[in-house]
Amino acid sequence: MDISHTPATREAEAGTTHEILAAILDQGRQTLDLLKALIGLLTPKGEREGPTLEELLTKIMAQQSHIITIGAMTQADLDRLGKTLPDAVAEAIEERRARPS
Repeated sequence: MDISHTPATREAEAGTTHEILAAILDQGRQTLDLLKALIGLLTPKGEREGPTLEELLTKIMAQQSHIITIGAMTQADLDRLGKTLPDAVAEAIEERRARPS
């Protein structure tokens, strides 16, 4: 008798399948909610509260540009630190060796 077809195994597989289907259903609902929100932003509805889609995209693009600039500055600082730190550590070690104990 094949163990994979026992009633307990089938129940466990069914439970796992139900969990997977429930997760897929939940993700589908979330996707639908996001799609509805996006359609709401894209379609004119007369007097709408809040910023327009263009304003939101402009803000996001400015934030991304700022984040990229910060990343580039951080990388440049790390490069400089990587070049100077080994020399500074070597000098400090030499100074300690030169000191009398």
